[in-house]
Amino acid sequence: MKHKTLAIIFLAASMVLVCVAVFVGLYVWTDAPAEQPDEAAQTQQADDADQAETGDEPASDDGDKDEPSAGKKTDWDGPTVAEQDAPMGPAYFTDAAFLGNEMTTGLWLYNNDGLLPSDTDHWYCSDGLTVLGASPYAAQMPADSFDKVYIGFGINEVNYERQTLEAAFNTVIDQVQASQPDAIIYLMSVTPVSKYCDENRGTKRSAVQSFNEMLRSIARDRQIWYLDVYPELCGEDGFLPSDVTPDGINFSPAHYQKWIDYMRTHYVPDGTPPAPEPTPDPDATPEPEPTSVPLPTASPAPEPAVSAPAEGTDVPAVPEETSAVGG
Repeated sequence: MKHKTLAIIFLAASMVLVCVAVFVGLYVWTDAPAEQPDEAAQTQQADDADQAETGDEPASDDGDKDEPSAGKKTDWDGPTVAEQDAPMGPAYFTDAAFLGNEMTTGLWLYNNDGLLPSDTDHWYCSDGLTVLGASPYAAQMPADSFDKVYIGFGINEVNYERQTLEAAFNTVIDQVQASQPDAIIYLMSVTPVSKYCDENRGTKRSAVQSFNEMLRSIARDRQIWYLDVYPELCGEDGFLPSDVTPDGINFSPAHYQKWIDYMRTHYVPDGTPPAPEPTPDPDATPEPEPTSVPLPTASPAPEPAVSAPAEGTDVPAVPEETSAVGG
């Protein structure tokens, strides 16, 4: 009897404990705060709802990244400048600057039809100048003054080490883009050399062509423009015609006019209207044919125009030049 009574008491106590535990559990569950949704999830849900209402596509994570800048006003599809149907007149070049060596200076000297600007404030050139010494000339350009910049270097440094030259070209391009941020930048090809020069002066046609490929590559990498005037000035054999040059490199005013005419039809449109159609003058006297320029004698052979630096040595410093125009 005594054992039966103890069992009943134990069972009753157990039931009481179970009831207390259930009561406490219910109290804790009903009194706990509801779980809050993640803040980021709330924001995403709100964005999804807005997009559903407006029909907009979700923004890309890369949407704020800057696109490469070509330092120009037009869409870039270069690097080589294409021929245009309508030739340009002087109006296109009134806001152009020219940075280069003696070959670029020739464009100013022999600009007989007035297509290019005659004011020396547009010309930053010097005889014997190379791209290695061009930075001080580029620095002379007044800020925000030009909408086109033509850069012409190479004939004086065609045999120099290419990695050094690429770095120098990129430095000059950086300078121009910093001071003329809206300018269309043209890298002009090196002009051809004659067969005489190729064989006797150390400036090879193959070196010039390789140099021009480097210029094209730089223009492509920097998304600027490559003005390939070489095919316009060479003969069918790829050399500068012997009857237009006294030394195998420089050439006659008439040949410069071909270069200028090439620029007239090879340009990046910027909204400038093309030149009006010329009206023929019935009383005009026809221009005489250009006379041939005699070649220098082949013996003794002249010194090379540009000497390649020895392997393992630094590129020689550019000597001080006397500015031909501008600056």
